[in-house]
Amino acid sequence: MKPTFKSTYFLLILSLLWVGPVRAGLLSDEEARQGVADLKSQQSVLSRQQQTMDERVTRMETALQGYPDLVMRLDSMSQDLAQLRGRIDSLANQLDTEDKRFHDLYVDLDSRLKAVESALPKPEGADGSASGSPSVGGGKEGASSAGMAESGKSATTVADNGAKSAGQGKEGNPEGASDAKAPSADYDAALSVFNTGNYVKSRKLFEAFVKANPNDDKVPNALYWIGMNQLLLKDYKGARATNQHLYKSYPESPKTPDGLLNLAAAWLGLGEPATAKATWKMIVAEYPGSSAALKAKARLRQH
Repeated sequence: MKPTFKSTYFLLILSLLWVGPVRAGLLSDEEARQGVADLKSQQSVLSRQQQTMDERVTRMETALQGYPDLVMRLDSMSQDLAQLRGRIDSLANQLDTEDKRFHDLYVDLDSRLKAVESALPKPEGADGSASGSPSVGGGKEGASSAGMAESGKSATTVADNGAKSAGQGKEGNPEGASDAKAPSADYDAALSVFNTGNYVKSRKLFEAFVKANPNDDKVPNALYWIGMNQLLLKDYKGARATNQHLYKSYPESPKTPDGLLNLAAAWLGLGEPATAKATWKMIVAEYPGSSAALKAKARLRQH
């Protein structure tokens, strides 16, 4: 049966109503792309700065063997390097958040497009029925019109449900969205405090984050920063315990090799160079492709 003028008009209006949200979704998508590109650029610059700082620290450590008066300068540079790592980690966390937002935008846009497609009238004969079959009285034509109107309502319902599913925890449940973002916000806050040089407060904030979110995927990172705070505060026993926990509980985490470097530094602080040397060897053996392994090799050459 051919679509009536009223049903076609209704579907046209429905399609136009969806054009605005789809265009808005495309604009948001472009903004997200630019945001991710900017964050990646910043992360690349900071990574190069970190590599330069690592090389300078290594040269200073070598020089310390003959010039003990450089200890204070090395300590200052180590703190600067730690804060640079904190900025890189903060950017990486922002990049991860943007990637998730980017994915959500695509899901939302896809659901909206599918809803619009389902609401559009099908071509004649698409359902396999004879397109030229005569109508048997006006009653059937009226029934067809009512059926298409009902189909339009169903499409609208599908579209609403799709938008709600894509935006679940954002539009449909604002409180849920707030809860989902809270752990990431707490992690960022602890990193920001670290970058100001307040290591005591940063350690407490990271410890609170781990306690409140024991299953969060950022827990290994938080443990690394707890150990870094302890190391900078010269709490060598605390740094030893934290980094040992990181290694035993999360051996596959990207932060674990660097945590083992901090563990070796803690052993040195505790006056056990032999154990520190064994830790460097373990890094080289278990994480051969990591940047931490390169640093461990350099430390082994110096000791």
